[in-house]
Amino acid sequence: MEDDFLESKLMKSKEDVIIIDDEQSVIDLLEMFCEELGCFRNIITAKDGSIGATKLKNQSFSLILLDINMPKKSGEEIIRELKTHKGPNTVDAVCVTSGQINKGFLGDAIENGVKNFLVKPFTKEQFNEKAKKILKVTAPDLFTGS
Repeated sequence: MEDDFLESKLMKSKEDVIIIDDEQSVIDLLEMFCEELGCFRNIITAKDGSIGATKLKNQSFSLILLDINMPKKSGEEIIRELKTHKGPNTVDAVCVTSGQINKGFLGDAIENGVKNFLVKPFTKEQFNEKAKKILKVTAPDLFTGS
């Protein structure tokens, strides 16, 4: 059963998530949702795109929660970097979390391999659905039997 992954992997998880957003209230909400999902070893945050991009170069993440409009470096720039530079992360782990997603950005993001988007405001159920969809690709062991 799909939701059994929490019970079987909760204490064994080695998955990390990063939240890259310039709004503290959004970071707090996403942190809470990630904690409640119960499958992450570390929940890392970055308050601007530049800090987020540096963390993405130095650590592997199974889930990358990425805002678009941020100071210093946009989410769009980070997606391009993930697509074009070799490193520990790929666009498969990205879920764009943004208040506005225009058609131009959406087309570029999809062209660069992003498949998951959450438009703010979103519910815990919507978050869980997207997070599990990404984790099935980036951390399939979470969904196998104990």
